[in-house]
Amino acid sequence: MVKLSPMQPNYGKRNCGKVVILSAISITLGISLLVTWPLIFDTALKFGSTLSKNSMATKIWQENPMPLYLDFYLMNWTNPHEIYNKDVKPRFVEVGPVRFQETKTKVNITWNANNTVTFNQQKKWVFDEAGSAVGLDVNITSINPVTVSGSYQARNWGYWMKKGFQLSLSSVAPEIHITKTIGEIVFDGYEDFFVSFSKAVPFLSNLPQMDKFGWFYTRNNSYTFDGTFNMDTSQDNYGVLNSWNYQDKTEANPGKCGEVRGSAGELFKKHHNRTNIEFFSPDMCRTVMLDYEEDVKVNNIDGYKFSAGISLFDNGTLKPENGCFCNGECVPYGAVNVSECRYGTPAFVTLPHFYGADPYYTNSIEGLRPDKNKHQFYISLEPTTGIPIDVSARLQLNLLLQPIKYVRTFENVPKVFFPVLWFEQVAKIPDHLSIMLRFLLAMPLICRTLGFVFIVFGVSLIAYITHRPIIQLFQQRTHPHKKNIFIVHEIVPLTQGVIEKTRTKDNIKKHRDEYLLM
Repeated sequence: MVKLSPMQPNYGKRNCGKVVILSAISITLGISLLVTWPLIFDTALKFGSTLSKNSMATKIWQENPMPLYLDFYLMNWTNPHEIYNKDVKPRFVEVGPVRFQETKTKVNITWNANNTVTFNQQKKWVFDEAGSAVGLDVNITSINPVTVSGSYQARNWGYWMKKGFQLSLSSVAPEIHITKTIGEIVFDGYEDFFVSFSKAVPFLSNLPQMDKFGWFYTRNNSYTFDGTFNMDTSQDNYGVLNSWNYQDKTEANPGKCGEVRGSAGELFKKHHNRTNIEFFSPDMCRTVMLDYEEDVKVNNIDGYKFSAGISLFDNGTLKPENGCFCNGECVPYGAVNVSECRYGTPAFVTLPHFYGADPYYTNSIEGLRPDKNKHQFYISLEPTTGIPIDVSARLQLNLLLQPIKYVRTFENVPKVFFPVLWFEQVAKIPDHLSIMLRFLLAMPLICRTLGFVFIVFGVSLIAYITHRPIIQLFQQRTHPHKKNIFIVHEIVPLTQGVIEKTRTKDNIKKHRDEYLLM
């Protein structure tokens, strides 16, 4: 028997159908990726940032995912006995850093039905001797904050009340300065007569009941000191603070300046522009606004850098809406009055070494050298996600010393903003989180690239299964005289083997019967 087969590949209908289906699926998938990548990206962004009971974002938010360090620098006053000499300025020598490792944990978390979360934050500091330049037992001479606070509250009293105040000072605190160890000044606290009897002494009635005084005394391991926060968790107002201590306003500043607004300091709204960012500071009892400065790149992640400037430190001269932050004591540019937040203490917050402030501050003292690289306060955000990628939080605490008439200890002192200490907390997004963030930000490019790849693959499949028939059709039309060649398989007795002959199609038709062997 003879079998005829054309000299070309055998494209079965079944195989062709499979290839067509595969190419259609590939093209459809590619077009879908090109069209829907914004939706895919937004879904991934929401999944990665949603705050809920067991979400990945909550685990990072609930406790700092990387080691945090708080560095203190104390200002040692080297010539306190010359305070009454008008020809001599107070001189200071910076001592530090004194480093503490910080653990910040959200506690008492309540997930509310209105897409908010209520919580406290517990901070714990442990002294890091290896990272510190000096120990906690080093003595520091500074202005006496308790007596300065008393004199500040007594400045508007009558003659006889001021004389009574002076009598108390002469008995228990005749000097305007104190010398204590770093540990006592910062966390451990030290005993003070006026602190111990603050409720019995009229001019210190605003002070909280404590047995000691220290700038961070009672704060270590406390979950109540910073207050109670209520924060929005919805996508529209992600990370925005609704209330602090169950109030949407504070009593520290009047009017709009007392509003609780902005983020809680860790989570910021998505899709930021180059304007400003806001966060609420419980230490200052007010919202802090940082202004856009420049575009930056951190760990190969593009970001916007926001720094402390006019919006935070202007006294109403350049920004009239800032006038309500003065609290009756408008001062030159560069200082924030936080006296109402600090129990009536004449406390003012500036950048370290009065960086960026009016020269008035540094002209009245000696020993401070402002430096942008060392003393600037800034936060760099990745604008699409609102994730902080580089933070340098630096602030300086100052006490206002000024003459008080009829109070001999303070009557002849100069008006000086005394630097007491400054602190910094520097943090940069770690490598493992940088990789995750870069992958998330690359998703639009990944989706578009995959979309094009799938489309090209599908088109290539279609081209592959159609190109040979097209070529053959083209050849037949351009070379009609060419004969198709067939292979004839002729089966003969085994003794003769299998004979394969090649003949033209016309001969096969003419002698077809001759190839039938019985």
